[in-house]
Amino acid sequence: SLSVSPPPPCSACEHVLPPQSLTLQLTADASGTLSSAAPRESPITMLDHCCFLALVTVLGVLEQAYFSLQVIYARRKYHVSPPRTSGNEDFERVYRAQSNCTEYFPMFLSILWIAGLFCSQAMAVCIGILYLYSRYKYFKGYAESAQNRLAPMYFSAKMLWILVAMASAGVLNQLSSQYLGYNPGAKAKSLLGF
Repeated sequence: SLSVSPPPPCSACEHVLPPQSLTLQLTADASGTLSSAAPRESPITMLDHCCFLALVTVLGVLEQAYFSLQVIYARRKYHVSPPRTSGNEDFERVYRAQSNCTEYFPMFLSILWIAGLFCSQAMAVCIGILYLYSRYKYFKGYAESAQNRLAPMYFSAKMLWILVAMASAGVLNQLSSQYLGYNPGAKAKSLLGF
């Protein structure tokens, strides 16, 4: 019987998949043919380490659904039948707010997950929640007047840029550790006393 475990991940992503989380058992029968037993999961799995990222993702999807419903209600309220997207200024603001939020949503999701997996899940989740809240305030503000959208728009952009920075730093740290043998994240932690 031969036990094969994956190599330990670098310290930058150790929180994602601990080295003990998956063990593959290989056995050889009398003829020398190798067969594998089903992988055994330890109590700590990758899913345990990203459930909060998944929660923020679900909240984001629900927020997008809410924005879409608001467009439907605005169509009825202001008598703007599909496929028209103009004709009433109040409707147009609701429609544009929903469209703008939808345009940024794929970018937010991808960068949220990359930042959470490669840098810090806790920070990515907190910033993700702030981003979703600011998009809600943006939507409500834009629905009232174009001017009311500005402060939440700037704040949500800052949150998105922080996630981009986290994701970039995490990925570069992983690449440096994996291919250059140097882990700047671990070095920074040791210098800062973490």
